[in-house]
Amino acid sequence: MSAPTFGVVHDFRCAAPGVTDAAHYAERLAEIELAERLGYSMVWLPEHHGSADGFLPAPLVAAAAVAARTSRIGIGTNAVIAPLHHPLRLAEDAAVVDLLSGGRLTLTLGQGYVDHENALLGVPPRNRPSLVEDAIALCRQVWSTGETEFHGRRWQLPAGPFGPRPARPIPIQLGAFARPAFERAARLADGVLIYAGDGGVEERYGLWVDALGRAGRTGHVPVVLGATAHVGPDDESAWRVAGPAIALLEHGFAAHRLPAGAPRPPVPDAAGLDRDNYLVGSPATVADKVVALHRRVPFDHLCLWGRLPGLDHAQAVAAVTAFATEVVPAVLARVNES
Repeated sequence: MSAPTFGVVHDFRCAAPGVTDAAHYAERLAEIELAERLGYSMVWLPEHHGSADGFLPAPLVAAAAVAARTSRIGIGTNAVIAPLHHPLRLAEDAAVVDLLSGGRLTLTLGQGYVDHENALLGVPPRNRPSLVEDAIALCRQVWSTGETEFHGRRWQLPAGPFGPRPARPIPIQLGAFARPAFERAARLADGVLIYAGDGGVEERYGLWVDALGRAGRTGHVPVVLGATAHVGPDDESAWRVAGPAIALLEHGFAAHRLPAGAPRPPVPDAAGLDRDNYLVGSPATVADKVVALHRRVPFDHLCLWGRLPGLDHAQAVAAVTAFATEVVPAVLARVNES
């Protein structure tokens, strides 16, 4: 079993009271620079639109800023909602980021699940799967050939030149939650991103393995898990900080899944969270949880929130530093022994 790598997710949401958006963005970029110094291998940038909490709406714009502020850390989207973008513009933006970063971009795409985003940007929900497939095909075509002529299911593009072209094939991953998405990823993607925060990760990993078999994929296909983690001096103090933040995080996910116009439910009490679903606790506890998760679901990379919603800059710095300096070495030592 190969040793995993680790990364941080930054969604840029929830500036602390009294902190301007500009200052909050500066803090986030400083936290990403710190992640590079601490040895994290990737920073991941998600996408949502029309969010009251300031959730990042432009991951590839942010990725360009990260490219300018860093030199080694990989830059991934987590995920670009492909149906909300013109695929040629998506291919252009990704190519520019990859060139600016010296070939550090991983483009993870998803079909999206938020009704109000589809309504806001005029996307028929029924067309989302085919729009994702068109985006993958077009990106790969224009990057490799430099020609724009394209005949997909949803998009027809005339002939013409494409540029600039990335210096190498940009990896395209797909985020997956349900069986059809895993089937699509097994057919088309260079890797898969699976959410591991709600207790259903083993079932989803099983869907992925089954999909690979049905697609006849041979060789290794990377698995990235998205998890929720927080490290504190001891288990209870870690949960005192992380519990309300995780409740807010899960509330945001639940609110995104509501039909357009539906009233938002109240933020749940953190006491109701299932602690087994989250990588929270002392360094020893979190290391045990990560090792156990890796044994059940042999992921290649684990990405965790670099700053849970509601945490301030100092709390985020302390948590990602403790994970990198105390949890990761313990995990790698145990995985390498097995």
